[in-house]
Amino acid sequence: MFKKTACKITQRLCEKGIISESDFDLYEYGFNMGITVLLNLISTIVIGVIVGKVFESIAFLVFYIPLRSYAGGYHASTPRRCYFISIVIIMEMLLFIGYVDLSIIYIILLLVGMVVCFAFAPVEDKNKPLDRDEISVFKKRAYLILSIEFFIWLAVSVIFQPIEKTIPIVMFTESLMLVIGKLKLSKYS
Repeated sequence: MFKKTACKITQRLCEKGIISESDFDLYEYGFNMGITVLLNLISTIVIGVIVGKVFESIAFLVFYIPLRSYAGGYHASTPRRCYFISIVIIMEMLLFIGYVDLSIIYIILLLVGMVVCFAFAPVEDKNKPLDRDEISVFKKRAYLILSIEFFIWLAVSVIFQPIEKTIPIVMFTESLMLVIGKLKLSKYS
């Protein structure tokens, strides 16, 4: 998405002798990903400000990113598509939190999300297959993160409503990504 900017930054660093030409591709990729992550973070905060849910938008990222990193699931085919899907997810999550106040709904989302995540994680992507050892490590880490987030939810949700709502949505969203990722993977198998 920001390949040209990343390329220009990397070229300047090469010209100044800060990085070697042999590392060009690595740095270009890193800068491209860094810019994309920064844009996602800024967009998430801006959306949070617009809808009056800044804490919830940041909390979503804090709990979602580690779980997503190890549980896997659906991945968009381009960085641009990934960015727009991420923005839609954030907006839907914040609107849901803003309009749905029934605690039982969040408990159901939490339970469904946990069951699906425990059943399917990790789900690899066809562009980034996992070997047997990686699957074992990612599964253990995904389970650990799910457990930690569940216990945070238990400990904090009674006194802090944004967490009561955010963590279940994180788990449910990730469970959807796992199911969609499994379906996408089976389509290409």
